[in-house]
Amino acid sequence: MEKPSASTVAWYDRSIPADARAVKGQMFGHPCAFVNGNMFFGTFAQTLIVRLGEARSAAVASGDLRLFEPMPGKPWKEYVQVPAGSLDDAALATLAREALEFTAGLPAKAKKKK
Repeated sequence: MEKPSASTVAWYDRSIPADARAVKGQMFGHPCAFVNGNMFFGTFAQTLIVRLGEARSAAVASGDLRLFEPMPGKPWKEYVQVPAGSLDDAALATLAREALEFTAGLPAKAKKKK
């Protein structure tokens, strides 16, 4: 799996909401942000993924923005994939804030027992 470049990670870092609920971490070796244990924003190769819920993601997915499909035929319908350069920093930050608020409303993810 292609790792994000330094510029993609910087784009992601600039867009994470400045909110104590947003916790940086990694998923599959990619920088991601979580709230209550649920991922709401992250990198995937040279793109960013944003969790907006099924209805909102379907509404936003057009042009360069599309539903996130990490494997052909296996879409994550709650996520939109944002290619580099398709949104300016302010628009992306607005989507990231929306993703944080949406995901914060979901049940907290149960911690795995060791």
